Amino acid sequence: MDGEHDGWLTNGMPPGPFPLPVLGNLHQLGKMPHKALKKFSEKYGGLTTIFLGSVPTVLVSDPVILKELIITKSEQIIDRYNSDSAQIIGQEKNLLFAKGPYWKKYRKLFTGAMTKARTHNIASRIEQQAINLNNFFGNYAASGQPLNPHDYIRRYSLNGVIDYSFSDFVEYESETDHIVIKAAEIMEEILATGNPHDYIPFLKPFYTAKREALGNAVGQVWTYCEEAINIHRKSLNEEKPRDLLDLLLMEWDKSDEKDFYEDDGLAKCLTDLIVAGHETVAITLGWLIIFMVNNPEMQEKVYEELVQVVGKGNHPTLHHRNSTTYLNAVLKETLRIRTAAPLALPRSAVEDIEIGGYTIPKGTQVLMAVYGLAMDDNHWDSPEEFNPDRWIKETSSSDYTYIPFGLGPRMCVGMGVAKDELYYAASQMLINFKWTSCDGKPLDDEGVSRIALEYKQYQIKVSKR
Repeated sequence: MDGEHDGWLTNGMPPGPFPLPVLGNLHQLGKMPHKALKKFSEKYGGLTTIFLGSVPTVLVSDPVILKELIITKSEQIIDRYNSDSAQIIGQEKNLLFAKGPYWKKYRKLFTGAMTKARTHNIASRIEQQAINLNNFFGNYAASGQPLNPHDYIRRYSLNGVIDYSFSDFVEYESETDHIVIKAAEIMEEILATGNPHDYIPFLKPFYTAKREALGNAVGQVWTYCEEAINIHRKSLNEEKPRDLLDLLLMEWDKSDEKDFYEDDGLAKCLTDLIVAGHETVAITLGWLIIFMVNNPEMQEKVYEELVQVVGKGNHPTLHHRNSTTYLNAVLKETLRIRTAAPLALPRSAVEDIEIGGYTIPKGTQVLMAVYGLAMDDNHWDSPEEFNPDRWIKETSSSDYTYIPFGLGPRMCVGMGVAKDELYYAASQMLINFKWTSCDGKPLDDEGVSRIALEYKQYQIKVSKR
C-alpha cells in the first residue's frame, strides 16, 4: 500500500507528516525533538516516515515491529546511517559507525576482553573511582556549601572508563582537565548544538570550521588511545593484566584473524567506549540525583536498603547488587524515564525491507523511538510518573519497550561497564549522603534535548549520613 503523508504518496513507505522542500520536517521538531517525534508516532502509527532535511527517515515505535525489524531481520538493518559528523568521528573504522564485517570483528574482540575483565576483577578500578568521587562530595557535606554535581559526575564517568580501560585517571580537584576530558567535551558541545549539514548537504561549506574542530577533537582522543596501545604493548604482562587494554591486546594476539586488527582501528573503537560510555553514565547520574531529591521518601528507602544489605560504614560492591532490589529498580526507572539516548544511534536499511505492510527502501535512515516506547501509556502504567515499584511488581511491559542501551547485535558493547559505573556511584552516593534541594523546592525534571536528553544544571545540598 502507499503511505500517505497528509495526502501525498511515498511509494509504499509508512505514513507521516508532509515535508517542506529542503527542510523536510526539521522545522516541526522544535526544542524537544523526542517529544515531537512521539506525537508523530501517536498520530501516524508504529512506523512513521519523516524527512530530516533531505534524509528520508523511518521512526519505529511499535515493540512488535521493532522486534521483527531489529532482531528477526537484523541483517537487513545491521548498518549504521552515517552522517557527515559520524564519518568525521569514526571514518567507518569504529564500533559505533562501521559497516559490514568490520564492526563485527572488533566487537568480537571487545566482547572477549570484557568477559575476561570480570574474571580479573578489572571493575575494582571503577569502585576506587566511586570512592574518590564520594570522598570529594564529603568535602561539600563538611562545609555545608551548595554543590553543583555536574562537573564531578562527568569527571567520575570519564575516570571510570579511562581507569578501567587504560589505568589512567585525573584528580577530582585538579584544575587542569585531562586531554580526553577536554576533547570529549569539545566533541559533545559541537554535536549537541546540531549540525544542519548532516541533513542539508549543500550547507557543508558553511560549516568548515565546525567540522575541523570536531575532527581535531576526536583526533586528540585517537592519539591518546594510540599512545596508550604502544605503552601497554611494551609493558604487557599476560599473567597480570592491569586493565581492559591489556586484555584487548591479549585477545588480539590469540585471534584467528590476528592480521585483520590494527592499532588505528583499535584506537577508534576505544574512543567510542570513552565518549559514548562516559556520556550515558554522567547524564544518568545527574538525573538520578534529581529524582532522589524530588522523591525524598524513595531516597530514604534506598538508604535503608543499603544500610541493611551493606552495613553502615562499609563500601557497597557489585557483590551486593543482587540484594539491593530497590536501588536496582531506581536505576532502571531513571534510565526509562530520562534515557540519555532518546533515539539510539540511527540504522540504515541494507536493502528494501518489507515490514508492517510498508516498505523501508534501501539506504533509508531508521530510528528507534527509545523515549517514545518508554513513555507510551499503551505499554506502561502512568509512564510520566517516576515509579521504581513498577520494576519490582513486574507490571512493566516487554523488553522491547525498554531499550536504553539499544537492541540487537549492535546494542551498546559497553553496557555492562556502564551499569557497573552507575551502581558503584549511586550506591555510595546514597549510603553516605542525603541529597536535598537548596530552597526546598523540587528540581527541574524536564531536561534539555541536545545530542542526548540532558538535565538542566542545578545546585543542591549534600549532608553526611
